[in-house]
Amino acid sequence: MEAACRVFARELADAQHADDIGGGVTVVTRSGACCRRIFIVGALTERRGGRGEVMHARIADPTGAFEILTRRQFPDAAATLRYIEPPAFVAVTGHVRLSARHSRTRISVLAEALQVSNRTARDLWVLRTADLTLGRLERIRAALQGGSRDPGIEAAIRHYNPTDADIRELAGMVKAALATVPGRVSAGEIRPLAAREILLEILREHGGVRGISTDRAVALGVQAGLTPGAASQAVHELLSAGECYAPSAGSIRLI
Repeated sequence: MEAACRVFARELADAQHADDIGGGVTVVTRSGACCRRIFIVGALTERRGGRGEVMHARIADPTGAFEILTRRQFPDAAATLRYIEPPAFVAVTGHVRLSARHSRTRISVLAEALQVSNRTARDLWVLRTADLTLGRLERIRAALQGGSRDPGIEAAIRHYNPTDADIRELAGMVKAALATVPGRVSAGEIRPLAAREILLEILREHGGVRGISTDRAVALGVQAGLTPGAASQAVHELLSAGECYAPSAGSIRLI
Protein backbone atom coordinates (compact mmCIF):
# COMPACT_ATOMS: atom_id res chain seq x y z
CA MET A 1 0.00 0.00 0.00
CA GLU A 2 1.21 3.49 -0.84
CA ALA A 3 2.66 5.45 2.08
CA ALA A 4 0.60 8.29 3.51
CA CYS A 5 2.08 11.78 3.64
CA ARG A 6 1.82 14.23 6.55
CA VAL A 7 1.14 17.92 6.05
CA PHE A 8 -0.51 20.60 8.14
CA ALA A 9 -4.05 21.62 7.31
CA ARG A 10 -3.17 25.15 6.21
CA GLU A 11 -0.54 23.94 3.76
CA LEU A 12 -2.88 21.35 2.25
CA ALA A 13 -5.70 23.90 1.94
CA ASP A 14 -3.33 26.26 0.07
CA ALA A 15 -2.41 23.59 -2.51
CA GLN A 16 -3.48 24.60 -6.00
CA HIS A 17 -1.80 22.09 -8.28
CA ALA A 18 -1.61 18.39 -9.06
CA ASP A 19 1.14 16.67 -11.01
CA ASP A 20 1.83 13.21 -12.42
CA ILE A 21 4.45 11.95 -9.98
CA GLY A 22 5.29 8.31 -9.47
CA GLY A 23 2.72 7.10 -11.95
CA GLY A 24 -0.35 8.84 -10.57
CA VAL A 25 -2.01 12.21 -10.14
CA THR A 26 -0.60 13.77 -6.97
CA VAL A 27 -1.53 16.96 -5.14
CA VAL A 28 1.65 19.00 -4.62
CA THR A 29 1.88 21.41 -1.68
CA ARG A 30 3.98 24.54 -1.30
CA SER A 31 6.68 22.73 0.69
CA GLY A 32 6.93 19.94 -1.91
CA ALA A 33 4.81 17.29 -0.19
CA CYS A 34 3.39 14.77 -2.68
CA CYS A 35 -0.07 13.90 -1.42
CA ARG A 36 -2.11 11.03 -2.79
CA ARG A 37 -2.79 9.44 0.59
CA ILE A 38 -2.55 11.34 3.86
CA PHE A 39 -2.43 10.57 7.58
CA ILE A 40 -4.04 13.07 9.98
CA VAL A 41 -4.53 13.23 13.73
CA GLY A 42 -6.60 16.16 14.93
CA ALA A 43 -9.77 17.35 16.63
CA LEU A 44 -13.10 16.44 15.06
CA THR A 45 -15.03 19.70 15.34
CA GLU A 46 -17.94 19.16 12.97
CA ARG A 47 -19.85 16.25 11.44
CA ARG A 48 -22.71 16.39 8.94
CA GLY A 49 -24.75 13.70 7.22
CA GLY A 50 -26.36 10.49 8.35
CA ARG A 51 -26.94 6.87 7.53
CA GLY A 52 -26.97 6.17 3.81
CA GLU A 53 -25.52 9.58 2.96
CA VAL A 54 -22.13 11.00 2.17
CA MET A 55 -20.82 12.38 5.45
CA HIS A 56 -18.76 15.54 5.84
CA ALA A 57 -16.49 16.42 8.74
CA ARG A 58 -13.90 18.98 9.76
CA ILE A 59 -10.76 17.93 11.60
CA ALA A 60 -8.67 20.73 13.08
CA ASP A 61 -4.93 20.86 13.67
CA PRO A 62 -3.05 23.88 15.10
CA THR A 63 -2.90 25.56 11.65
CA GLY A 64 -6.41 25.12 10.27
CA ALA A 65 -8.88 22.38 9.36
CA PHE A 66 -9.08 19.44 6.96
CA GLU A 67 -12.28 18.79 5.00
CA ILE A 68 -13.15 15.09 5.35
CA LEU A 69 -15.60 13.01 3.29
CA THR A 70 -16.80 9.45 3.71
CA ARG A 71 -18.27 7.37 0.90
CA ARG A 72 -19.61 3.88 0.37
CA GLN A 73 -16.36 2.40 -0.92
CA PHE A 74 -14.95 2.73 2.63
CA PRO A 75 -17.96 1.74 4.77
CA ASP A 76 -16.02 1.17 8.00
CA ALA A 77 -14.81 4.79 8.07
CA ALA A 78 -18.35 6.06 7.54
CA ALA A 79 -19.75 3.72 10.21
CA THR A 80 -17.10 4.83 12.70
CA LEU A 81 -17.75 8.53 12.06
CA ARG A 82 -21.46 8.08 12.73
CA TYR A 83 -20.66 6.91 16.26
CA ILE A 84 -18.38 9.82 17.20
CA GLU A 85 -19.78 13.04 18.62
CA PRO A 86 -17.61 16.15 18.25
CA PRO A 87 -15.42 17.32 19.82
CA ALA A 88 -13.08 14.32 19.86
CA PHE A 89 -9.54 13.56 18.79
CA VAL A 90 -9.48 11.25 15.77
CA ALA A 91 -6.92 9.67 13.44
CA VAL A 92 -7.71 9.48 9.71
CA THR A 93 -6.01 7.90 6.72
CA GLY A 94 -7.46 8.90 3.39
CA HIS A 95 -7.10 9.92 -0.23
CA VAL A 96 -6.44 13.56 -1.12
CA ARG A 97 -8.84 14.99 -3.69
CA LEU A 98 -8.41 18.25 -5.61
CA SER A 99 -11.46 19.60 -7.39
CA ALA A 100 -12.07 22.82 -9.32
CA ARG A 101 -15.31 24.77 -9.31
CA HIS A 102 -15.95 28.26 -10.66
CA SER A 103 -12.20 28.81 -11.14
CA ARG A 104 -11.53 27.91 -7.48
CA THR A 105 -9.77 24.78 -6.25
CA ARG A 106 -10.88 22.80 -3.24
CA ILE A 107 -8.98 20.15 -1.30
CA SER A 108 -10.74 17.37 0.58
CA VAL A 109 -9.77 14.01 2.05
CA LEU A 110 -11.78 10.86 1.35
CA ALA A 111 -11.44 8.82 4.55
CA GLU A 112 -10.53 5.16 4.10
CA ALA A 113 -9.88 4.53 7.84
CA LEU A 114 -10.93 6.54 10.88
CA GLN A 115 -10.82 5.96 14.63
CA VAL A 116 -10.94 7.81 17.93
CA SER A 117 -7.51 8.93 19.13
CA ASN A 118 -6.18 11.13 21.97
CA ARG A 119 -4.26 14.33 22.69
CA THR A 120 -0.91 12.55 23.03
CA ALA A 121 -1.23 11.02 19.55
CA ARG A 122 -2.23 14.43 18.18
CA ASP A 123 0.84 16.06 19.74
CA LEU A 124 3.15 13.36 18.35
CA TRP A 125 1.58 13.86 14.93
CA VAL A 126 2.31 17.60 15.15
CA LEU A 127 5.96 16.93 16.08
CA ARG A 128 6.48 14.48 13.21
CA THR A 129 4.63 16.61 10.67
CA ALA A 130 6.68 19.64 11.71
CA ASP A 131 9.91 17.70 11.26
CA LEU A 132 8.91 16.50 7.78
CA THR A 133 7.74 19.98 6.71
CA LEU A 134 10.97 21.66 7.83
CA GLY A 135 12.96 18.98 5.97
CA ARG A 136 11.08 19.73 2.76
CA LEU A 137 11.65 23.46 3.22
CA GLU A 138 15.40 22.85 3.59
CA ARG A 139 15.38 20.86 0.36
CA ILE A 140 13.54 23.67 -1.44
CA ARG A 141 16.08 26.21 -0.20
CA ALA A 142 18.94 23.96 -1.34
CA ALA A 143 17.32 23.41 -4.74
CA LEU A 144 16.89 27.14 -5.27
CA GLN A 145 20.63 27.49 -4.66
CA GLY A 146 21.44 24.82 -7.26
CA GLY A 147 21.30 21.69 -5.09
CA SER A 148 19.77 18.36 -6.03
CA ARG A 149 16.01 18.10 -6.39
CA ASP A 150 13.48 15.32 -5.92
CA PRO A 151 10.24 15.21 -7.97
CA GLY A 152 8.10 16.81 -5.26
CA ILE A 153 10.53 19.67 -4.74
CA GLU A 154 10.81 20.23 -8.49
CA ALA A 155 7.02 20.30 -8.83
CA ALA A 156 6.65 22.75 -5.92
CA ILE A 157 9.24 25.11 -7.43
CA ARG A 158 7.63 24.85 -10.87
CA HIS A 159 4.07 25.48 -9.66
CA TYR A 160 4.59 27.94 -6.76
CA ASN A 161 7.88 29.70 -7.59
CA PRO A 162 8.75 30.00 -3.87
CA THR A 163 10.82 32.87 -2.50
CA ASP A 164 12.76 33.17 0.76
CA ALA A 165 9.75 35.02 2.18
CA ASP A 166 7.49 32.07 1.27
CA ILE A 167 9.85 29.65 2.99
CA ARG A 168 9.97 31.85 6.11
CA GLU A 169 6.17 32.03 6.14
CA LEU A 170 5.81 28.24 6.10
CA ALA A 171 8.51 27.90 8.73
CA GLY A 172 6.52 30.35 10.88
CA MET A 173 3.43 28.15 10.47
CA VAL A 174 5.44 25.18 11.73
CA LYS A 175 6.76 27.18 14.69
CA ALA A 176 3.22 28.19 15.66
CA ALA A 177 2.07 24.55 15.48
CA LEU A 178 4.95 23.40 17.67
CA ALA A 179 4.03 26.01 20.28
CA THR A 180 0.81 24.06 20.97
CA VAL A 181 2.68 20.89 22.02
CA PRO A 182 3.66 20.46 25.71
CA GLY A 183 7.36 20.32 26.49
CA ARG A 184 7.29 16.62 27.31
CA VAL A 185 5.34 14.15 25.20
CA SER A 186 6.29 10.52 24.69
CA ALA A 187 5.17 7.79 22.32
CA GLY A 188 5.30 5.46 25.32
CA GLU A 189 2.10 7.09 26.54
CA ILE A 190 0.21 5.47 23.65
CA ARG A 191 -0.80 1.88 24.24
CA PRO A 192 -2.13 -0.53 21.59
CA LEU A 193 -5.86 -1.09 21.77
CA ALA A 194 -6.84 -4.60 22.86
CA ALA A 195 -10.46 -4.93 21.75
CA ARG A 196 -11.53 -7.67 24.16
CA GLU A 197 -10.09 -5.84 27.17
CA ILE A 198 -11.77 -2.61 26.10
CA LEU A 199 -15.15 -4.34 25.75
CA LEU A 200 -14.74 -6.09 29.11
CA GLU A 201 -14.06 -2.74 30.78
CA ILE A 202 -17.11 -1.25 29.06
CA LEU A 203 -19.30 -4.08 30.32
CA ARG A 204 -17.93 -3.70 33.86
CA GLU A 205 -18.70 0.02 33.82
CA HIS A 206 -21.99 0.10 31.93
CA GLY A 207 -23.44 -3.40 32.07
CA GLY A 208 -25.15 -3.33 35.46
CA VAL A 209 -27.33 -6.25 36.50
CA ARG A 210 -29.19 -6.44 33.18
CA GLY A 211 -26.31 -5.94 30.77
CA ILE A 212 -26.46 -3.57 27.83
CA SER A 213 -27.52 -3.83 24.21
CA THR A 214 -24.88 -5.06 21.79
CA ASP A 215 -25.42 -1.89 19.74
CA ARG A 216 -24.60 0.22 22.81
CA ALA A 217 -21.53 -1.92 23.53
CA VAL A 218 -20.29 -1.43 19.97
CA ALA A 219 -20.94 2.34 20.15
CA LEU A 220 -18.96 2.64 23.39
CA GLY A 221 -16.18 0.53 21.84
CA VAL A 222 -15.92 2.93 18.91
CA GLN A 223 -15.79 5.90 21.29
CA ALA A 224 -12.91 4.13 23.06
CA GLY A 225 -10.93 3.93 19.81
CA LEU A 226 -12.09 0.76 18.04
CA THR A 227 -13.69 0.47 14.63
CA PRO A 228 -17.28 -0.85 14.52
CA GLY A 229 -16.01 -4.09 12.99
CA ALA A 230 -13.40 -4.62 15.71
CA ALA A 231 -15.92 -3.84 18.47
CA SER A 232 -18.48 -6.25 16.99
CA GLN A 233 -15.82 -8.96 16.66
CA ALA A 234 -14.80 -8.44 20.30
CA VAL A 235 -18.42 -8.90 21.40
CA HIS A 236 -18.60 -12.16 19.41
CA GLU A 237 -15.32 -13.39 20.90
CA LEU A 238 -16.44 -12.64 24.46
CA LEU A 239 -19.67 -14.56 23.90
CA SER A 240 -17.85 -17.48 22.24
CA ALA A 241 -15.27 -17.64 25.05
CA GLY A 242 -17.97 -17.78 27.70
CA GLU A 243 -16.81 -14.58 29.39
CA CYS A 244 -20.21 -13.00 28.70
CA TYR A 245 -23.68 -14.21 27.80
CA ALA A 246 -26.79 -12.83 26.10
CA PRO A 247 -29.60 -12.49 28.70
CA SER A 248 -31.92 -11.58 25.83
CA ALA A 249 -31.71 -11.14 22.08
CA GLY A 250 -29.48 -8.19 21.19
CA SER A 251 -27.96 -7.75 24.66
CA ILE A 252 -24.77 -8.79 26.44
CA ARG A 253 -23.81 -9.16 30.11
CA LEU A 254 -20.78 -10.24 32.08
CA ILE A 255 -21.01 -13.66 33.69
